[in-house]
Amino acid sequence: MKPNNFLQKIGIERGNLKPFSLFVLGIILVTTAFTVTPFFATIGPAILIIVFGVFFSILWFVAGYAVFRSLLVASVGLSFIIFIGQSYCDLPIDERVADSALMTLIGFGFIYVTAQFGKSLYKELFGDKDAKEDWKQKGMIGVLKEINQNKHSWLALITYGLLISLFIWQVNSVIRPIINGLCVY
Repeated sequence: MKPNNFLQKIGIERGNLKPFSLFVLGIILVTTAFTVTPFFATIGPAILIIVFGVFFSILWFVAGYAVFRSLLVASVGLSFIIFIGQSYCDLPIDERVADSALMTLIGFGFIYVTAQFGKSLYKELFGDKDAKEDWKQKGMIGVLKEINQNKHSWLALITYGLLISLFIWQVNSVIRPIINGLCVY
């Protein structure tokens, strides 16, 4: 079997063979330098921590940007719900006669705000066809895919998803005590 037939059979194009070979050679050289040389053995982990720290920081910023843009869309409704609840609770006890109505308003308000937040976050992540900017039409997942030559980087996507979940958890951790502090709960 000729080498070209073998490469075609396993799906490797001949034009990509040189960059791949250089990549593998580079990994072999760097690994050898890290394991053989004491200087690189001590500084290698620091370099890896810096590289992954920069990667993690960029994903952290992008995740925060997506969550906070979505939170801005829902913040008017959220602020209004909290204002109504706190204003009602500031009334004298004998004038608070609509506790169940306030609970219903807050419940439906949170359903609406959560749906609005989810819709906005979905558009931030997966794109909005009506947006004017190209990157907003693609969404952050599409931009990350485009940066990686139209392939999904699962490490980046999982890290990005975990960071978005962390931001949502932090927002929930701040809002929950405010709601639980209202007089009807």
